[in-house]
Amino acid sequence: MILPIFSWWLISGIFAAAVFPISWHIFHRLPDRGYGFLRTFGLVLCGYGFWMGASLQLLPNNYSGVVTTLLVLIMIAFFTARGSWHQMRAWLHARRRSVLFMELVFLLAFVGWAWVRANNPEITGTEKPMELAFVNSILRSEGFPPRDPWLSGYAISYYYFGYVLISMLTMLSGVAPGVGFNLGNSLWFGLVAVGSYSLIYNWINRSSQGEPRYLPALVGPLATLISGNLGGFLEVL
Repeated sequence: MILPIFSWWLISGIFAAAVFPISWHIFHRLPDRGYGFLRTFGLVLCGYGFWMGASLQLLPNNYSGVVTTLLVLIMIAFFTARGSWHQMRAWLHARRRSVLFMELVFLLAFVGWAWVRANNPEITGTEKPMELAFVNSILRSEGFPPRDPWLSGYAISYYYFGYVLISMLTMLSGVAPGVGFNLGNSLWFGLVAVGSYSLIYNWINRSSQGEPRYLPALVGPLATLISGNLGGFLEVL
């Protein structure tokens, strides 16, 4: 289980690095320049480009299609960063503690929930079997919309973009669909943790001129993922 977890952490980090120049310009008013949302931002941008390309029959729904989309995104980000490399390096150096703290928040949440899913990997209950069917259908379809897993000859008549994102990471990492589903569940947990942390971090440091405050922002993931849903938390325990 360690290698798949590492591969998803690394791939999500590549998505984040690919869009950092774009985020650095778009979120220039935020203290963290949108760093806490980089993985989500990169995954959504690449996923949307891949989905559009496969829907218009411009890209194949496979590993090469995802890589092509990612390379195009990197080229766009490289063009966006022209003339700003020095400023971005200086910002990363000045905010290195904040960056490392956010990376730690994501890593602990992602690995922690992956451990929970590894000890409870059954894809049963509520909508999980349907969701896994969607992931399998997307992975086996030539293009989009993907094939309906229940009604042969028809396409899925339901929103499925989130499952495209999980399928993309499953293709890139080469894991089995069931493993990819559980890792996707863990990745979402990590993304929500660092995203909610970023929201509170930007709020409490929006007018601060001194050293940024890190620990108070932990109320974001704690309130969103734990105390905000104590029923689910107690059920997991």
